[in-house]
Order: sequence, then structure tokens, then C-alpha cells
Amino acid sequence: MAATTSQEHIQHIASLARTGRFDEAAVMAAATFAAHGDDPVLAALAGAVESRRGRFDRAITYLRVAHRHRPQDLTVRANLAEALFHMGRSTEALALCDDGSAAAEPSLRLARLGAHLAQEAEEFERAVRFYRMVLTKYPEDWSLWNNLGNALSALGRHGEAANMLQKALKLAPDAAPIRINLGNALIEAERFEEGEKILRDAAKADPADVVPVLALATFYRRAGADDRSYEMLAEAARRAPGDAGVLSDYGQEASKRNDYAVAEPAFEAALAIEPTLWPSLVGLAALYERTNREAELEPLRARAVAAGGDAATLSFIDALRFKRANRIEEAFVALEAAGDVVVANRKHQLRGILLDRMGRHDEAFAEFTEMNQRHLAEPSNPAARATAYREMVEDGIAMLTQEWVSRWTASPPQGRAAPVILLGFPRSGTTLLDTMLMSAPGTLVLEEEHFIAEIERDLGGMEALPGLGPQVIAEARARYFEQVGALGELRSDTVVIDKHPLHLNKVPVIRRLFPDAKFILALRHPCDVLLSCFITNFRTNHAMSNFLELETAAQLYDLSFSYWTKAREVFDLPVRTVVYERLVADQARELAPLFDWLDLPWVGEGFDHRETARARGVVRTASYSQVTEPIYTRAAGRWHRYEKHLAPVFERLRPWAERFGYSLDDDRVPPWGEPSGLSAEPA
Repeated sequence: MAATTSQEHIQHIASLARTGRFDEAAVMAAATFAAHGDDPVLAALAGAVESRRGRFDRAITYLRVAHRHRPQDLTVRANLAEALFHMGRSTEALALCDDGSAAAEPSLRLARLGAHLAQEAEEFERAVRFYRMVLTKYPEDWSLWNNLGNALSALGRHGEAANMLQKALKLAPDAAPIRINLGNALIEAERFEEGEKILRDAAKADPADVVPVLALATFYRRAGADDRSYEMLAEAARRAPGDAGVLSDYGQEASKRNDYAVAEPAFEAALAIEPTLWPSLVGLAALYERTNREAELEPLRARAVAAGGDAATLSFIDALRFKRANRIEEAFVALEAAGDVVVANRKHQLRGILLDRMGRHDEAFAEFTEMNQRHLAEPSNPAARATAYREMVEDGIAMLTQEWVSRWTASPPQGRAAPVILLGFPRSGTTLLDTMLMSAPGTLVLEEEHFIAEIERDLGGMEALPGLGPQVIAEARARYFEQVGALGELRSDTVVIDKHPLHLNKVPVIRRLFPDAKFILALRHPCDVLLSCFITNFRTNHAMSNFLELETAAQLYDLSFSYWTKAREVFDLPVRTVVYERLVADQARELAPLFDWLDLPWVGEGFDHRETARARGVVRTASYSQVTEPIYTRAAGRWHRYEKHLAPVFERLRPWAERFGYSLDDDRVPPWGEPSGLSAEPA
């Protein structure tokens, strides 16, 4: 009699459910289950009713009973798996989606759910099997093709992924997420042009969508196209002004480029949205130090405390405060407490600087080495970029001959005075020197602008220089001075000083545009220069990537001065050399003759370059802190403390050291009044 009663109730419950009366069906199911709880048919029906009501917690209780009695019932298994999934119990749900059950269940609900859950659990091979299974029955479902493509991408099978995503896009041509996934897959499959086009089309199709723009920024950064990556981050910030993470990333990249006028408002905008966002707090702290605004570090710390900033962020701010106050051991302790709030490269560099100041030189060198090794592991392949730059220099040396220059067409008259070119191998004191020159009235100093390199590229490269016509040269000059004029007041009598260390390798194009240009060579002991380059956290463009290893740095030094020496001989350049070691020993004695040669008024014995440095505000090079300090000599001869680490490159540097008047065996420097071992300076 009981079985009959249970059957009648089941029929009634099913009738209520068929007419959409699920709440009534659920009440009757609960009452019947209390009396006949071990009936698998009743349990299965009650579970299905509760699932329709969205009460998956109750459905699970019923469905577990039904599944225990009938483990081969695929409908019950699928319903239970879906209920578990809806309750966030994904691991239990996935366990029900075994391959055999998924393949046998007619609707392929288990396979579809299993594919999603396996992908979520990063079981990508399993996800691929399930997606392929479901696609045999539903080949027109674009979401399945899209998800299959993403699972294949996660397995590194990017070519297959791109093919699947192309099928998805064909079925849903307006689906922006598919375009972005496809663009990324094509790029990973090294089909770069196709991937870039897909992402650009996606960005153009929806001017408000930030995702394809960020994908392009990542692609360009990995490809070493830093300028284009930066442009995309700027566009992302424009599209997503309410996204604190995007704004903070934009600020970080702007800071790396020393574009502080962009970085600071980006950080501030991010913090207005999320006051405790530590990358922006850390970024602002570093920016204040880089822009010689260390007095603002304490208020920033107070601001971070008020916002509830974490201890690690506060420790990083303290590390910078203590470092600038010359409390080096306290700075080191604070930096260690900062943990991972600062990117690894920067932390290794700061550790190295502080360990150096504490006299722990071997430990310091190990930190600088680790910093550079991390850079070398970047996806933009800095080692290959470094090689490409050295090959460019080698090509320039080979091309530059008297015969080649004799084929140059005549240059038109210069409408205004040529710029003064301040060059020298990086870390030779060019920033200190340009700060001193900046003190002279009527000067406009360019700080490592790329105007010359960009003009050379647009003219067709070095190969095109001989055949340039007068009109082309005149237009290139006009473009140069137009760009200069955008940086400051450019009067007819303004002395433009174009400071860029690696103009060492751009003399032919400079000479082509400005035959009357004067050159200032900043010179420093080769070993100090290479050490300083090695321990500096440069942005890894093609040239700076050479400094990630001492050997490649030494190779570039050798090549650059070979090029410079040849250019001096071929063009008979007017050059004055400023020796760093003499400059820090007696700045007036070293600089007064230079000012006289440039027809600049000498400011006198009491000249303090720090006032000029403070007035200029942002110093956009790695020497930002030194130029605001008193002239000091601790950087001169620093290489002796790292002599054993530099020893492998000594023989490549020795000929240059001796030619310039230095030595690798003692502390001699080029004598006063002598031309630093180079051919005599023109009168």
C-alpha cells in the first residue's frame, strides 16, 4: 500500500511541476520524502524540482540519494553535477564528469559542464577532450569553439588554438572577446602581423573597450617596441579613467621613461579611486625621490598611514627616506621589510646600492648581477636587442670612410647656429656637465632627446646621407629646431646643447645636418664607466641592453670609441674634452676653458651646480640624485672595490684607458691641459 501511495504522490508532484507549480511540487516532495525518503525515483524528481526553483542546496540532498541508488542514471548524475556547480562545489561536480559518463549522457550536459570545470581547474587536456566531444553534436555553438581555443592556448598549442578561434569568430563575427582571444593566440603562434591586425581591429571596433588596447600594449612591450607599448597604455588610461589598475600601470611605465609629468597625475588618479593601491603609493615615492622632492616622502607616508596602507608599502617609503638622509643601515632594514611591493629589478638595485654604501661590495655585486639577469629573462629578448645595436655600430664603422664622405652633396647654409653636441659613453658625467652648462644664460639643454636618431631614420638611415639634397637637409634642420623649440624658449642667439651620451655613434648624421657643430666629449675612467653602467637599472632598449653583462658592455665601449675616434679623424671635428675626475677635483679649472670656447659667460669660482639642478626639477637620467648633491669624489676610482669582478674585461678596456691617460694599475688620470690621449684638439 505504501508503494502505491508513493507512486501516486510522485505522479501528483510531476503533474504540478509540468504545469509550472514548482513551489507546491516542492512542498509535496518534501512531505513525501519524509515518509518515503529511500525512493530513488522520488529523490530524483524532488531534486529536479528544487533545481528548477534555484534551491540547489536542497536539490543536492535529494539527488545524492538518487545517485547512491542509481549511479548509472546519467540524468541524475548530470542534475547532481549541475547543482553542485551552482553551489560552488566545483571539485565534487567535476568528479561526476568522468569521460565515460560524459560520452554516454545523450544531451552531453555532463561533457559541457565537465569542459568548463576542467578548464577552470586548469586540467586543460581534459577540457579539450570534453569540448571536442560536445562540438560533435553542437558544431554551430561559437562559445564552444572559443573555449576550446582558449584551452589549447593554455596548453601552448597556439596554432591549433588560433584555428579554433577563427571558427568561433566566423560564427560570431561581432563578439569582441573572440577577436581578442584570437589576436593573442596568433601572436603566441608567432603570426605577429595577423595577431596585431586582429587586435587593432578590435580596438577600433569599440572605442570604449580597454581590453584589446591592453593586449596590444603587452604585445608591443614583449616585442621590444617600447614607444608603441607606451602609446597603447596611454590609450588604455584614456578609455578606462575609472580603472585604478590601468592608471597605476600607466604611471609605472611613464616613470620608467622618466615622463614624470604624466606619471604623477596617473598615480594620483589611481589613488583617488583606490587610496591604498600600493603600486601607486610606491610609484609616487620613487617619483618624489627621482624628482628631488624628498621632502614630500614624509607627507606621503602620513597619507598612506591615514588611508590604511600596508606595512610593506610604508617600509619602502621609509627606505627611500633613510637613503636620502644617508641613514644607510636603516634604509637597508626598511627595504628588506618592504617585501615584494617594489619590482624585483628595482629591489635588487636598491639592495646593491645600499650594500655598496655599507662596504659590502661582493654582496652588492651579486645583487646588481641578479638585477641584470632578471632583465635578460624578459620576453623582449634584451640580449638579441643588444647584439642588434652593436651590429649597427659595426656597420657604421665600416661605412664611414673618407671616400664615402667625399660623395656627399653640398650642404645648404645654416640659418642659425648649430647645436653643441655633448656626448660620451653613458655614466661618464654628461648629466653633471649639462647641469653646469645649463647655468649659463642663453642656453637650452636637451636631455637625451631622440631627435637626431629619429631624423636619421626618417631620412633613410646612414646609407642615405651622401645623396641628400639641400632642400631635404634644410627641412630636416627645420624639423630639429621645431622640436627643440617645443622644449623651451628658442631665440636666435640661444645656444642649444644637445646632450645624449650615445651620440658617439651618430656623428655622421650630426655632421651632415650641422657641419659647424662643436662637440664636447665627457670622459671618465673606462672601468668606472662600465661598472656604473652595469649597476644602473636602465630601461632595456637596444643600446642599454648591452649593459646587462660586463662583456657586452665592454664590447660596446670598444666599438663606440672606435667609431668616435674614426669620426674625429674623418671629419676633423672641433672637440673639447671634459674629464670627470678633473671636474670633481676642481670644477672651475676644468670648466672655465670650456665656457670660453663656447662663448658662454663663466659664472665664477663660487658656482654651485646644485642650485641649477634644483631649479631644473626633473632630471631624466640615471644620475638624478648625484647632480643635486655637492661635488664628491666617491664615484671616482670606485671600480677598484670591484676589481676582481671587472677583471674579465680588463684587456678589452686597457688600450682605451692608456690612450685616454688612465691606468688599470694605479689611480692616474689625464693631466690638466692635455687632450686625454686623443688626437690634438682643434684650436
